[in-house]
Amino acid sequence: MIGTQTDRRPVTNRNRIIVRMVSAHGRFSILLLCALAALIAIAVATPGHDRAKAATRPASVVERVVPPSTPIDPPRPLQSLWLTDLYARFPSMTSLLAPRFSILPDHQIVSYYGNPYSGLMGVLGASDLESMADALERQAARYDALNGPLDVIPAIHLVYAVAQPHPTDNGLYLQYVDDAAVLRYFALAEERDMLLFLDLQIGRSTVADEVRKVLPFLRNPRVHLALDPEFAVDSKYAPGDVIGSLNAEEIDAAQALLQDLVIAERLPPKLLMVHQFLDEMVIGGDSINYYEGVDLIIDMDGFGPAAVKRATYEEYAGRTYAAHAAIKLFFEHDTDLMSEQDVLFLNPMPAVVIYQ
Repeated sequence: MIGTQTDRRPVTNRNRIIVRMVSAHGRFSILLLCALAALIAIAVATPGHDRAKAATRPASVVERVVPPSTPIDPPRPLQSLWLTDLYARFPSMTSLLAPRFSILPDHQIVSYYGNPYSGLMGVLGASDLESMADALERQAARYDALNGPLDVIPAIHLVYAVAQPHPTDNGLYLQYVDDAAVLRYFALAEERDMLLFLDLQIGRSTVADEVRKVLPFLRNPRVHLALDPEFAVDSKYAPGDVIGSLNAEEIDAAQALLQDLVIAERLPPKLLMVHQFLDEMVIGGDSINYYEGVDLIIDMDGFGPAAVKRATYEEYAGRTYAAHAAIKLFFEHDTDLMSEQDVLFLNPMPAVVIYQ
């Protein structure tokens, strides 16, 4: 074709080798450029500090985002135990106890009775706290081994309001255990997982007034109440001159106060024990009412021969107002102290056994 010339040089073997080399070199260059571009992109995306961490961080480590700390109010300074009122010193701790069920009738209680100021009143004043608690635990264990499916709970029975045969400054013929001593017994009960009964001998006071004095202690689920009619007298007598008495209205007043406390503090049922060994100690007993949240226990607490104690126990345990029965045994005054087997053969079996 005029003005057009096509190079038709023959393709020799050498030329073919050169073409192949050029083609291979081009492909290698392209791959190299791609690899360099990828490395540059990674380098741009990764800061130097993080790259160093990434190079040394084990694959198993998981990083967490820690939120900033939340400031809290500074704690209140500690207060002296004895500068606060009794309610503040004796919290209810109801949140620690659940479910809220009655101790009875699935348990049997074995208690030691007395007052720290007098060994003549019972076991509590005859030895130091730890020795007393050790002996009580051994006593409870003997019942636990013999009474079948019932679990035994040891209890400290502390006479808090002690009747006096002579006038006292308060005019009530009563002497009280000081709060510090009560708290020591409570601490022991907490440590040994025991119950604590506070016993009121009433004197010339009233049941309602005396119960109100111990309501701060009774806020705790571990603490229960006992009333002793023997030393409840009117203004004509001093305690001990005659055998005192409580009537149904007075016992109901105690039950009502306990019920109100149980409701207000969301407590498990309270145990209310009333001592009795003569008919005249509880007047109008058949009129005593039932209060939900209160388990009423009648304790036969006279001393003497086992045969007499057995008959008297069965008499008062069968009273209509005796929702539960208890018996008190006297280490020194019972002429033939009943054994654990003797006690467990009583009918009905005592819910509470007290040793004085």
